[in-house]
Amino acid sequence: MPTSQSPANGAADTAGLRLQHALARFFQLRQHVDDAVFLARLQRLRATQRQRLAETHADLLADHQLRPALTFLLDDVYGGQDLLPVATEIRRALPKALKLLPDRVMATSAVALEAAMLTQELDEALVHTLGARLDQPLDPASYAEGYRDLGDDGARRQQITLVEELGPRLDRYIRSRTLQTTFRLVRKPAHAAGFSNLYDFIDRSFRVMKPVPSVTALLERVAAREDAIMTRLFSRHPFPFKDIP
Repeated sequence: MPTSQSPANGAADTAGLRLQHALARFFQLRQHVDDAVFLARLQRLRATQRQRLAETHADLLADHQLRPALTFLLDDVYGGQDLLPVATEIRRALPKALKLLPDRVMATSAVALEAAMLTQELDEALVHTLGARLDQPLDPASYAEGYRDLGDDGARRQQITLVEELGPRLDRYIRSRTLQTTFRLVRKPAHAAGFSNLYDFIDRSFRVMKPVPSVTALLERVAAREDAIMTRLFSRHPFPFKDIP
């Protein structure tokens, strides 16, 4: 199969540019500054959103085949759990990763990390908008008000689109024995080259998605629900999180 060293294949270049852009945004985030009040508010917002997402997608999380994949999506992509080690490695070793890892793998990881970075940007902006309201338990009405005050439905739609875009990419990997074999073969070289956190992040995403009959269908369903909630929030629906199909 073509590698990122093939001049005929621009996938690696595209993935590299997307990763570099996401990295630049990530390291500008306020969460990297020692600000205890802001970090406590950010943590409270994320906990609130994680609980809401779990309630919205409770039926999917109840399915033992889908639960690991949904948990990864909610915690590592939407939740942005501890991306600093992965981001630091990408910044240090991106050229090596682009040469060593298959192009499709890097393209998929670029989309996942871009979605995670955008989510963190939106979270920080919402913390700024909500302010002191996050110093106590956040009720749905206050959350909805802050969400609308922040605005930027374009960025919200992009967030949903990126998550949806992951489906076909992951399905192609899961169905490709050649790609899976190639990825497994570079595990030791990847760890030796200094990007073990990046490799393990990608590997974990592939492993949890593998039991899912169709990742595309799953993420389309998640995206449709989140799009419906966003539309309700901006239209001031009285119960934006209730009875989402």
